[in-house]
Amino acid sequence: MELREEEKKTVSRVALPKVVALCLVFLVVGLFLGATSQFIMGPVGATILSRLGLPIDPNVARLLAVQNLVLDTHLNPKLDPNEMMENAVRGLLSRVDGGLTRYENPEEARRTAERAAGEFTGIGVTVRMVEEQVQIESVFRGAPAQGAGLLPRDVIVAVDDQTLRGLTLHEVTDRIKGVAGTNVTLTIFRPALGRTMNVTITRARIVVPVVSYEIVEPQIAHVILSQFTTTATEQMRQTLTALEQQGIKHLLLDMRFNPGGFTHVAEDVASFFLGPEHVVYQTVDREGAVRQTITRGQRIYTGRISVLINQGSASASELLTGALRDHLGSTVLGVTSFGKGTIQQGYPLGDGSRVWVTVQGYKTPAGTIIDAKGITADIIIEQPDPASPEDVQLERALQHIRTYLLR
Repeated sequence: MELREEEKKTVSRVALPKVVALCLVFLVVGLFLGATSQFIMGPVGATILSRLGLPIDPNVARLLAVQNLVLDTHLNPKLDPNEMMENAVRGLLSRVDGGLTRYENPEEARRTAERAAGEFTGIGVTVRMVEEQVQIESVFRGAPAQGAGLLPRDVIVAVDDQTLRGLTLHEVTDRIKGVAGTNVTLTIFRPALGRTMNVTITRARIVVPVVSYEIVEPQIAHVILSQFTTTATEQMRQTLTALEQQGIKHLLLDMRFNPGGFTHVAEDVASFFLGPEHVVYQTVDREGAVRQTITRGQRIYTGRISVLINQGSASASELLTGALRDHLGSTVLGVTSFGKGTIQQGYPLGDGSRVWVTVQGYKTPAGTIIDAKGITADIIIEQPDPASPEDVQLERALQHIRTYLLR
């Protein structure tokens, strides 16, 4: 459409500044999208922008060129470009810091969030794969599975009449889980009876038990803290309240094979032992700035504490161990811990996937560096045979407390 001469003059007088402003806006947006399109728009969007002449990182352009070359010429015409890009992202991060900085696809991110939350909807069992059979490993106390009579070592043959042959363990658990209040029917083979049975169970909200305890003798309790999930705070609060009321004088806090979890949960648990205004740990960021994290909650347990750790104790469990030793002089028993002295921040991407980036390192309140070194035990106690059903390490730790620490 053409404008008359008078209209052209009017446009040049009135609209030219707006046109220039719009051009500048589009230029800025284009520069931004060109630099970040691989994260926001994906490979297709980045390819379009590069073909439009907008700036794009040369390395990203090379990656897209390789991907397009393979997609256009490979013998298999059904290659998945999204899967290829996901593998490229994983490769990008694989050597950053030994896998701590990592990418999770939407399904992996969902599972990580579920494990960290410490709760799910299901029937209340853990399962494992034994010789290509799905075997029940444990049944949670008070869960629907216990009420239905399921037992450890029961073999799950089918779920809702669908065989499990060829499925991964994750796929099996996804079939068992579901909306609270709905039913699931498991076909169970019980080796002790040599027969198969169908068991219908109503799914419910399950809180994973990450804290358990046993009163070993009138003055000593053995407390297991297996992970710092969001539910661990309340479970530990209830446990320590009960032990304090019973007058337990010495507590052995067992954090063997505890991989860590949320640092704010470690802070909560530390306050139950230390009370408020105590440094739990120190963090150091990329600029070298040091920040102290302080307890806020009230003290619950007032007796003495020893800690039992091993090579599987990592991250938040190392933070708590260091805080208890630095402030209370708690004896650390076992062997040197894993040595994960860094904190990862999760950054969600638009499609439900997530990138975990190492953003801080941490030290104990006294300034002891944990990363790659671990917490060294004060009293070395090893487990002679890890496969043995007898927990020699625990028994020797309890004996040390009886002999040297109980008073």
